[in-house]
Amino acid sequence: MDLNKKIGYNGVNLNSQNPEERFLVGMFSQITERLKQNYNYSHEDLLKLGNNELLVPVSIFAGKLSPAEALAKFLKENNDMTYHDISKLIGRNERSCWANYKRASKKMPSPFEASTGISVPVSIFNSEKSILEALISYMKDVKKMRNKKIAQLLNKNPANIWTVYARAGKKGKNGK
Repeated sequence: MDLNKKIGYNGVNLNSQNPEERFLVGMFSQITERLKQNYNYSHEDLLKLGNNELLVPVSIFAGKLSPAEALAKFLKENNDMTYHDISKLIGRNERSCWANYKRASKKMPSPFEASTGISVPVSIFNSEKSILEALISYMKDVKKMRNKKIAQLLNKNPANIWTVYARAGKKGKNGK
């Protein structure tokens, strides 16, 4: 028998006697392929989805708010988190989270709309990099996106994306 017909997604045997199992494995395979192709999910992203890690839509960073303000507002309003929880999650000072949220709520009183599209795990923001540096580094290194595409998603100039990515690379090498 042909090996490709016998072995399915990640080496799972699709010749199982259980039709429901075959159906579910087939559906899972189709879903993961669509996430990879249409939304640039990596294998690591798919594994993190299984861990129920909180995902942040990239679209929140495209508005008039600073990246830190947008993240604080999203986590506070859309996920009902306290400032303490936000600060622990993203590795920032609790007072900074409070100040970012207050500025954001003045600039944008309405909550973020639930959006579809590319999302990133919140854990990427827990680093020595700025919020924007962490976001762009993740989108380039993990999602393998080009500066032009990132710039379109974030409503920024591609040259600025290059500058921020270069600055993030220096921080990553020096450990600052």
